[in-house]
Amino acid sequence: MKESISNANFPRDAEDRVYHLSVKTGDVANRVLTVGDHVRARRIAKHLDSEEETGHPIFEKQSQRGFLTITGRYKGVPVTILAIGMGNCMMDFFVRETRASVDGTLAIIRFGSCGSLTTSAPPGSVVVPKGGYCIRRNIDHFAEHPVYPELKDVPYFFSGNFDADEDMTEILSKTVQDALGPAQEEGKPVGPVVTGGLNADGCSFYSSQGRQDPVFWDDNENLVQEITEKFPDTHSIEMETSMLFHLAKCARDPTKRIKAAGCMQVFADRVGNSFIHPDQVDILEPLVGKACLDALIKVTIEDEMKAAGTVWEPASK
Repeated sequence: MKESISNANFPRDAEDRVYHLSVKTGDVANRVLTVGDHVRARRIAKHLDSEEETGHPIFEKQSQRGFLTITGRYKGVPVTILAIGMGNCMMDFFVRETRASVDGTLAIIRFGSCGSLTTSAPPGSVVVPKGGYCIRRNIDHFAEHPVYPELKDVPYFFSGNFDADEDMTEILSKTVQDALGPAQEEGKPVGPVVTGGLNADGCSFYSSQGRQDPVFWDDNENLVQEITEKFPDTHSIEMETSMLFHLAKCARDPTKRIKAAGCMQVFADRVGNSFIHPDQVDILEPLVGKACLDALIKVTIEDEMKAAGTVWEPASK
């Protein structure tokens, strides 16, 4: 740790950079594409306009705590690509600290990977959910002396559903379908685009997604069945997208709205127990990444930040 930090409640350094992302106001645009993988972020960033086209360099910041922020313009529109790693906690750091670093409405699209809980979404397909819910391991269930004995027999908790932004989801669905259409017509092993269902967010990759591990006591043998019984229109399961929808819903300041949508490449077929082939990823990832950028720039933001003083302000000549 090199920075002098103030405010233990919401830490910032002397330059007003937030603690985990290490960005400040003017580093992040109102339109953000978030991914987990740094390599994926850099590949997508190749679509950004060049310095010759924009009059400013592409901004890049790698934080000490593992977040990568890349800000530039795509087809003339300021956008940020932000790699956050995996899991609910990383999504929480990202949403709260990005929200604190952007003036006006924040529009976020998550592009990730997921498991599929439906035969209509095999590996190589893309899921665009209309909403999502969360599954949390009840730690107290495994305690010798639980604090809440009345909940002792419930190993996993389910939340209610949180809707994605309807307009953004419609835009994203169309741009992804348009991107994959030509590849599907050529017979490439990608698609379909599956829309209109729900996403489940586990608090882990293993226990709360129903994966079986004989080394650990998880009490999750019937969890996948419980998921499909409680939410039969569940298409996908992963660890971040429903948390994004939840936090967008909880942004209660009307001057700091968050609009959110998401799409995920299906990597793991949890019904048939198969996994995506690397060749499919090589085809799918650049198409969907660019489609996400195309969707982002179509999102209307009435109170967008002005370029003056930001990293996307053109250099004066």
